[in-house]
Amino acid sequence: PIFHLQSATQNHSIVPLITMSTTSAPPPPPATMSKPKAIPLVPIPTSCFDENHLPSVLHQPDPMTPEAERQARRRTCRFIEEAGGQRCLRLPRVAIATATVFFHRFYAKQAFQEHDRFEVAMACLLLAGKTEESPKKLDFVIRECWKLRRKAQQQQLQNKLVSGGDSPNVGGMSPTNIMSSPSSSSGGDLHMKSDEFARLKERVLLLERVILHTIGFELSIDHPFKFLIDCAQGLSKKRLLEYNPTKKAKLVGKDGQPMGKPQQNNQLVQELAQNAISFANDSLHTSLCLQFSAQQIAMACVYLSGTHAGIGPIVGKTWLDLLDGISAEELTSISVQILELVQSNRRGVDSGQFKAIRKDLDEMMKGGSGGGSSQPDAKRQKVN
Repeated sequence: PIFHLQSATQNHSIVPLITMSTTSAPPPPPATMSKPKAIPLVPIPTSCFDENHLPSVLHQPDPMTPEAERQARRRTCRFIEEAGGQRCLRLPRVAIATATVFFHRFYAKQAFQEHDRFEVAMACLLLAGKTEESPKKLDFVIRECWKLRRKAQQQQLQNKLVSGGDSPNVGGMSPTNIMSSPSSSSGGDLHMKSDEFARLKERVLLLERVILHTIGFELSIDHPFKFLIDCAQGLSKKRLLEYNPTKKAKLVGKDGQPMGKPQQNNQLVQELAQNAISFANDSLHTSLCLQFSAQQIAMACVYLSGTHAGIGPIVGKTWLDLLDGISAEELTSISVQILELVQSNRRGVDSGQFKAIRKDLDEMMKGGSGGGSSQPDAKRQKVN
């Protein structure tokens, strides 16, 4: 007899069970565990990224053009950067960068037409503060972001009035509502007991959960900043970079004398890293985090920084020899998208330097270093 332990009885007695046959049946085959579906990896490979197939572009019945979708991303990223800065939420730089990546990943799967981008930005800032161990209270986030948006709306309305144009609704609010909203006090703050504040609070909390599900709860974000610092310091220690002759002749110390080798090397690292960080900050306003890894973006920022500052590889080396892990096509695509953003956002930039960088990228592609196509990115507008 086979004995079975029956725990349901009070005395936990052992009850004999009589089998019907003398031969025991073969054990059933082990059940095959079905593998859970893996969460799609982000960043999305560049071969899978196409602006023409983003949800906002395919949305019906009111699709956006790829250019309009790109502009919506850029404007909202500027809002996130300003809202998270020292004048508003005072978040650390890494938290602002994380909020921006959350925003890009969210709208890679959701449409701008379905979710207000400023409310999504608030939720991204709230979530990024928690992720990067710099949490901010929800009421504080809503008040500061609301004031910043209202200030921008008033400025936009004022510009319309000065230019003599019509005064349409700005950001969904009429001119009268912008200048004197019943939910705001004379100082421009949002009343915490107003219906508008309650609606925003409920909406931001809901969007925080929607964002988490949309990005697959992937909260660990790699940013280019650490990688580009390591890259700049590593190239400097190996003495693989140097100033070009024209720039080197202009390097003088505090005493007015030409710099020695140690001084030149220290300034080279500092200038290379500082410019690279600026380019990395600019890259956050594009969809590059959806197309390439943080390491690849960091290497492209180092390249842009070096060529912009008159720093280049030593004789016998090329940038592709120094930047291990990135091809000519990837380097060109990242660089062109950052240059496109910088030229469109900043007035008075030295277009001659950017033309020289673009010429260098074209020559790099023609040389075939890294292999691949001779065209950097057919979907991107060429920077002249």
